Amino acid sequence: MPTINASRVGYIQGTGGSSFANSRTDNGSAVFDSPTGNVLSPIQSFFSSGRGGGTYRQNRTYIYFDTSGITGTVTSATLKITSYTTVTSDVIVLNGNNAFGGDGNTALNVDDFDEVNMAGISEAFSSQFTPWVSQTVNNISLNSNAFSALSSNNDTVMGVMNYTHDYQNSAPASSVSKSASIAFGTTIQLSYAVTAATNIDKVNKILVANIGQWGGTSFSNVASLNGVT
Repeated sequence: MPTINASRVGYIQGTGGSSFANSRTDNGSAVFDSPTGNVLSPIQSFFSSGRGGGTYRQNRTYIYFDTSGITGTVTSATLKITSYTTVTSDVIVLNGNNAFGGDGNTALNVDDFDEVNMAGISEAFSSQFTPWVSQTVNNISLNSNAFSALSSNNDTVMGVMNYTHDYQNSAPASSVSKSASIAFGTTIQLSYAVTAATNIDKVNKILVANIGQWGGTSFSNVASLNGVT
């Protein structure tokens, strides 16, 4: 399967406060663009109980891919993120919309925090991913929403966040720190498969849809036959 390296990554630390709702929709309090080391909680849902209702905070990671080279219709895709240490969070991948300016040319900003659109309609690019395993590559299978974006957009941004509390809009009842670590020194990647467009209906009277391989090569990877695409 073809693989694309992330062109830009970063994470945003949310603004802490006594309102769980605000912790999900306010601008972030700090941004970390293009980190290179191991980070314990770039994806997190945090709550510390205490006077005044306690403190809630969410952290979210954004990833930009240049998808201009994808041709054909994407039929499967996997986001590959390497973690490095203890993990306590499940995650979900969403449409990152206009984070990084939407085209990867702008540094991540605190006001990109809600580009996953928690205040409105969220477009999920995956289902709940669990468990997030430490010190390994976590392979997150993406869904048809992601396939559509990858097939049609030259630029694709993904946002990764805690599933149980942040995405589900479910405030924790007691102190909790649900974190997923990332080894940012290891390149985040996207692998995908496509069904290539073809002008050939049949080969030797056999329907193209019924041809698995041609000369030992998957037919979907054959660009042309005798100069015909």
